Amino acid sequence: MHAPFDVLIVGCGSSGAALAARLSEDPARRVAVIESGPDYADVDALPQDLRNGNRMSLDAHDWGYRADIFRGRDIRLPRGRVTGGSSAVGATIALRGMPSDFDEWAELGNPEWAWDQVLPYFRALETDLDYGDSALHGGTGPIPIRRWRPDEMTRWQNAFEEACAAAGYDRVRDHNDPDATGFGAIPSNRRDGFRRVSTAEAYLRPSDGRPNLTVFAQATVDRVLVSGDRAVGVEVRSSSGAVETVTAGTVVLASGAINSPAILLRSGIGPREDLEALGIPVTRDLPGVGLNLVDHPRSGIFIIPKDGTLDGENAFLQSILRTTSRSGETTNDMQYYMVNHFSLDPFPHLKRLSQASLINGVMVCQQRPKSRGRLRLTDPDPRSEPQIDLNFLSHPDDVDTMVEGIRECARLMRHDYVMANRERQLILRDEDVDDEDLVRVYLKATLDSSYHPVGTAKMGPAEDDTAVVDQYGRVHGIEGLVVADASIMPNIASANTNLTSIMIGEKVAAQIEERAA
Repeated sequence: MHAPFDVLIVGCGSSGAALAARLSEDPARRVAVIESGPDYADVDALPQDLRNGNRMSLDAHDWGYRADIFRGRDIRLPRGRVTGGSSAVGATIALRGMPSDFDEWAELGNPEWAWDQVLPYFRALETDLDYGDSALHGGTGPIPIRRWRPDEMTRWQNAFEEACAAAGYDRVRDHNDPDATGFGAIPSNRRDGFRRVSTAEAYLRPSDGRPNLTVFAQATVDRVLVSGDRAVGVEVRSSSGAVETVTAGTVVLASGAINSPAILLRSGIGPREDLEALGIPVTRDLPGVGLNLVDHPRSGIFIIPKDGTLDGENAFLQSILRTTSRSGETTNDMQYYMVNHFSLDPFPHLKRLSQASLINGVMVCQQRPKSRGRLRLTDPDPRSEPQIDLNFLSHPDDVDTMVEGIRECARLMRHDYVMANRERQLILRDEDVDDEDLVRVYLKATLDSSYHPVGTAKMGPAEDDTAVVDQYGRVHGIEGLVVADASIMPNIASANTNLTSIMIGEKVAAQIEERAA
């Protein structure tokens, strides 16, 4: 049994590492963070899959989750299981959402999260190596952000940018400028050209040695312990299976949009009917726990390139097009990018369809889908995986938008270099793109997740019966329990979610500091 901590953080990923570092800056505050995966002592100790930002790590440090994406089709849903979380295994895309995303959060009853309120925390997290300290960018934050230089782009990326220009899109110098729309180099959190910089490296390692910060690695939280209406600690299971109790004045769940709601449900916090069906005593009836699951759906047009035209050592993403669909209700509701190389080994359904292992092509990711999914427990045992229903394409507008996106992918692929260096196009032929029914069938066969789940413990005022936390991350009806990760987003941002998740950690840490002052 440990002496009580002032703040106990569950999960040391994109948000959790930022919380741990910021809150432990006060030497009088005893902080602990619990991480289910390993914690590597320094950069030199990192395995190659975590060092190499040129490809995602989908196996070695993963939770192994599966999700129902569309009418019973099962896919993998990778989530990082290591200090740094998904920031340690992802594609190093350091994009902010649009100002309208955060202003919408404010309009939903969370004025603390309007664009002008979150911008200072986006600036605080970064050292922008291209633009430095300015009204838009930070120059002293933990995360280094750089953009690919023209001389670093592969010929495939040059072809993609030339195709974007020919299609009438504008070139963008800084995708993190709120007014930017068009194509240009992706901002990336990496060093030395290829090395991924996770929140473990950026936030946690500089905090090593603080006597008031304790890191419990390879330990999994079963549930939050609640006495009356107050959280008092957590029940933790070590890798050996031993269970112990860790107590704290404040418990912060920062385990992500899959694990944070699962912990809440195992703690008896969630929809009464679902909890009673599983035999879990109800601590607090909160119907919104596990609801409102949102992710970015993706598909694309893919080819098998001719031998010798791909170099698997290059970064697989370098340039991106952000634009607005014909029916888009917000700016930049679509992303397009060419992958330099893309392995189908982790995607057996696509591998069977294409009869190929390594491909490239232009992908489309819908940024503001209207479909909503749900997360449920199948068993009260914390070792059982939750049921994850992404429910993609359940809203008809999403189908129409993604069909438009696939057709735009096909247009951007009709570049002279691409046409001259493709062995064959996969599944959907050039002449099939104008066939509405065929494109819809193709979409359903190739649909996948962008691995950006959010929203399963959304923030909102207490009168919203689907809200789980208030705008400070505090769980409605439970004192001393806070959620601070992607699960609290009331709607998904129009960008890859890692940078927004780090910002959430920064902002909630500041809110906790303000309340303690």
